[in-house]
Amino acid sequence: MGRHAQSPADETELSLVGGALCLDFVNTVDPRHGRAHTEYLTDYTSLVSWAAHVGAINPVEAGALQAEARRRSQEAARVHRDAIALREHAYEIFHAVVHGHPLPSASVRFFNDHHARASTRRQVVVRDGALEWVWTEDRNLERILWPVLGSMADLLTGPVDRVRECPGDGTCSWLFLDTTKNGSRKWCEMKTCGNRAKARRHYLRSAPHRPGRHRTSDVASTVGRNVLSH
Repeated sequence: MGRHAQSPADETELSLVGGALCLDFVNTVDPRHGRAHTEYLTDYTSLVSWAAHVGAINPVEAGALQAEARRRSQEAARVHRDAIALREHAYEIFHAVVHGHPLPSASVRFFNDHHARASTRRQVVVRDGALEWVWTEDRNLERILWPVLGSMADLLTGPVDRVRECPGDGTCSWLFLDTTKNGSRKWCEMKTCGNRAKARRHYLRSAPHRPGRHRTSDVASTVGRNVLSH
């Protein structure tokens, strides 16, 4: 269920539907479940490109981190592994919240450990007569994860009850913040998962209902072709 036809995956064109930085971070694998999926964070370079794409860092910071990663390739690889681990632990936490399950203690510990380290690199400064938070140590390769950790802390202690998990095709599981007044948003994107579900309902209503006529896999395959052809 790739969002884009480009190959290989281009993290700078990934849809940003989460409504919070940490949710868009979790949504960097598409779909989350299923045998075939697209990984958008394939290395540290793609991680920096994604962070610039979502506005977590500016182009100057991105260039500095890319240059530093080339100098310290082993450390960059370690930070990339940490990023993927953080993404998966974040999904486990938000999945538990969405479905009312007990919070996974290992994932909470992982988040707390990394957030505690990141917090020591954050301080308030005066800019143009106003106070604002900034991240220090611009060339620290872990700096790429600090805004994600900050966003996650804000959401978990804020409107976390508004987080939803997309049910698209039973495999999507992209996360998003439902900001509708009545909490009625169901899909990550109407143009992808929403339209596929709509097309599937239309097909099932209009198809001849004869015993043995259609297997579930036949229906899914036909609907997928119909959606992709539009």
